[in-house]
Amino acid sequence: MSWYQDWFNSENYLKVYSHRDESEAERLVKLILDNLNFEANSKVLDMACGSGRHAIIFSKKGFDVTAIDISERLVANARVNALQNNVKINFVLSDILEYNTNQKFKLALNLFTSIGYFESDEDNFRVIKKAYDLLIDGGYFVLDYFNKNFLLKNLVPTTVFSENGLRITQNRSIQGNRIRKDITIENRDTIEEFYESVRLFNHLEISNFFMEVGFTDYKEFGDYYGNNFDNDSSTRLIIFGKK
Repeated sequence: MSWYQDWFNSENYLKVYSHRDESEAERLVKLILDNLNFEANSKVLDMACGSGRHAIIFSKKGFDVTAIDISERLVANARVNALQNNVKINFVLSDILEYNTNQKFKLALNLFTSIGYFESDEDNFRVIKKAYDLLIDGGYFVLDYFNKNFLLKNLVPTTVFSENGLRITQNRSIQGNRIRKDITIENRDTIEEFYESVRLFNHLEISNFFMEVGFTDYKEFGDYYGNNFDNDSSTRLIIFGKK
């Protein structure tokens, strides 16, 4: 099993990322909708939907949402969240790259750094190619990824926090062209260990691949508030590609 299948199926995954909350998701969805013009019932594809934060917001706003994730636990969690929010979403348990459908979408999303997991660049960029193939002509793809330059300059080697009896330690390191995070979760007498390993792409590498695939580089932002992207100071790299 890959590191991401193992880790994303852990009951503690969402606890580690509890700070990635609904208000953050609302800001990103607002940024997307403020910069794109869509009919209310347009088809939206959330590629790697996690617990459904963004998919639920789009559905509440009247969009026809399909949401995919490889984690059985996260998809189950997302279904419960959608039910609690009284929205209907087509959730699909699948690897993004293995998802096949006759549908075409107006908007495809890959948010919260959901590329770079694979060892080969070819496999990592297949996610962007997959988005292109699933869009209608004139559709848009939004990629939300960390800004490599900012991350390297501001890397925090270790963080420790406690929540509901859990002690969570995260150790971060740069290993070649990847960032690795080792996660230790202590719960009374038990200790669980996981890790993340994500490819460090810079702005130019991603932008060039967008153009290779066939996207027009439509807009770029450096955070969820809509500030312009700056190679050194922006926390995020958010690219809007148009097919």
